[in-house]
Amino acid sequence: MAHHRVIGPDDPKYPAIRRRLIWTWLKTILGYLMMGGLIVGALKLFNLHIGVIYGFGLIWVLLPVVMWWYCAKIALYMAKAKPADPGIPEHARLIKLVHEVWLETGLKYEPPVYVADDPSPNAFCTGPIPSRCVVAATRGLFLIGATDNEIKAVFAHEFGHDKHMDVAINSLIGVLSNIFFLIVNAGVDAWLKTIRLFAPRSKKERALPGILGGVVFYAVFWLVGQLTRLIQLFVVRSRESAADAEGALFTGRPCDLVNALEKLVKYVETHRPTGHRAEMWRGLRCLSTIDPLFDAVDPDPKPKGVFGWIKYWWKYLQLTHPPVPERVAALEKMNGGTCPRD
Repeated sequence: MAHHRVIGPDDPKYPAIRRRLIWTWLKTILGYLMMGGLIVGALKLFNLHIGVIYGFGLIWVLLPVVMWWYCAKIALYMAKAKPADPGIPEHARLIKLVHEVWLETGLKYEPPVYVADDPSPNAFCTGPIPSRCVVAATRGLFLIGATDNEIKAVFAHEFGHDKHMDVAINSLIGVLSNIFFLIVNAGVDAWLKTIRLFAPRSKKERALPGILGGVVFYAVFWLVGQLTRLIQLFVVRSRESAADAEGALFTGRPCDLVNALEKLVKYVETHRPTGHRAEMWRGLRCLSTIDPLFDAVDPDPKPKGVFGWIKYWWKYLQLTHPPVPERVAALEKMNGGTCPRD
């Protein structure tokens, strides 16, 4: 039975951590409201109802649900992770530390521990519901000189995802995104058929309208895809920030995660995955403690000019995690001051 040791309101760090948690939940709700607003707006614009989603379209609605239910198996398969072996010292250390931090969380179910034979230091926790969650670390996590408390902080962050059921939250925003896409698809198709240029009456007239219709569809759905992706990533980033705050609440030691994040990002910045490993991490980056493809110790300097700012913000909005310096600043604020470095 787990023993809940979350820090209480009398702890001086508690108010700042609590405020951070509330703020991240507000951002998540905002993301859902934006996606819901797009759906309602599209239905009103095209004078449609939700019943336009039928037949083959249901597959696109159900696909994120299926991915959610099997997310643990998919992630472990992609990472080629195997159950941790207590006979291997590094694995035994990991099992012990994960168990210790699990006791601090108060979670009912202790997830099994897996290890992936990958040199990029990282960890993830995934599963559709707490009773089906798994946690995993890469071999690289043992190679960066992380202390026991820093490794525990990493898994406190991951257990934060477990507690909040962030996989379900991120999957549901994917469902809403696909619903919006299908509504726009039906609406644009119906709209084009009302325009003489796109609705030829004879076979001889079909070539040009077919090309123009294809261009219009591509432009519309590129914009739709970019818009929904930005909202999805906005929600995903808010859940990463929430997991940082929840992890700090579990341990009462925000600085442990600060030091862990800086060690992780210093390694991946000079050892970016390439080839098939890069493709693997592209699929796992939303789940991982840091993004090994794009996280950096010192992100791009402040841009100059309007175009520079547009490029800067566009790149920022594509991230699955807030930049590590931003996460560090938030954690130090929760700590009540600058964290000491090793």
